Amino acid sequence: MSKKQISRKSNSELVKTIDELKKASRENDAPIWKSIANKLEGPSRNWPVVNISKLEYNVSKNGKAVIPGKIMGSGTLSKKVTVSAYSFTKSAVEKIEGAGGKCMIYNDFIKKNPTGKDVVVIG
Repeated sequence: MSKKQISRKSNSELVKTIDELKKASRENDAPIWKSIANKLEGPSRNWPVVNISKLEYNVSKNGKAVIPGKIMGSGTLSKKVTVSAYSFTKSAVEKIEGAGGKCMIYNDFIKKNPTGKDVVVIG
């Protein structure tokens, strides 16, 4: 999408996040961030909604996951994971942090993992 098409989005924070993801992709030669940005550029009704139970199944202990959408609190989590998503429900945050994990926004997650190595994309 062009800059003009992205700016049609009414959420300025989302536009800023998409720009920062693309910038991180170029600077760190990490196509994972471009992929996340492309998903977020699309309609929000097409963004994935992921439950905690999917994290339990797909992410290893002390693993890192990125969700290009929203994470919901359905299910249980027994391992420590670091999760980055556009938004979290209150119950999802409680369950992730209760298991010893962290919930991060994309910008903080990129600072910790600039190349996107060992990161699982769910959704």
